[in-house]
Amino acid sequence: MIALDDAAWGSPWRQRAVGEKLLLSMGLLATAVTAPPWPMAAPLVAAAAVFATLVLARIPPRVLAIGFAAPLTFIVIGAVGVAVQVGAASADVWWRFGPASISEQSVGNAVNVLGRSVAGTLSVLLLATTTPMADLLGWARRRGLPGPLVEIASLMYRILFVLLDVALAMRAAQVARLGDDPAGKNRLARRWETAANTMGTLLVRAWTRAARLTEGLEARGIDGDLLLLARRTSLSRGFLLGSLGLVGGIWLVVAASQVVS
Repeated sequence: MIALDDAAWGSPWRQRAVGEKLLLSMGLLATAVTAPPWPMAAPLVAAAAVFATLVLARIPPRVLAIGFAAPLTFIVIGAVGVAVQVGAASADVWWRFGPASISEQSVGNAVNVLGRSVAGTLSVLLLATTTPMADLLGWARRRGLPGPLVEIASLMYRILFVLLDVALAMRAAQVARLGDDPAGKNRLARRWETAANTMGTLLVRAWTRAARLTEGLEARGIDGDLLLLARRTSLSRGFLLGSLGLVGGIWLVVAASQVVS
């Protein structure tokens, strides 16, 4: 989370209008979700998102890899869950063990889920690595999103970093007090106990921080929106046309591949 946030604040695309980046990212995402993923849509969308992130926006590959690692784990687990059917096996079954089976249709569905998810996630990461949350929330406010929703999202996002700092400090303190039991005696049980204590303390700290935020707002007599200076940038016609051309070109290639097949 910190790596993505730092990359977004330091990105060369930070100076671009949020609407431009949303058009490109959401256009690629919509293509990944709605177009037939194979053989063209998923690879083309993924390649376009990676190219825009690494080459055009000049985001370090390590940052993209860090941001993609956790979603990829869930994507693979989800695809495996789709591939393995539970219940009556279909006629095209490949493997069967008790109520669990794998068929040609289930594998095809899993591959489709994998392709759509990978392409869609890379499209969202294009936006996440080039646009800070503050810019997104400001853009949403100017487009009519209710102020209380924006404030709740902003406070939750900011408090995540505070709690992360607290969690890291607690972890360092526990390690300094031999919380991992390096001698090896009951090491697994010790780790579970340490994790449980950390979670419990962190929940209490989160509640305390939230209460202090509420008290601070009340003490300042704030009963409306927390207005900030808006950072306005003009739209680039070339960028908009390029984004539309890229998304439209992918759709043309997908349509041509469907006609040929």
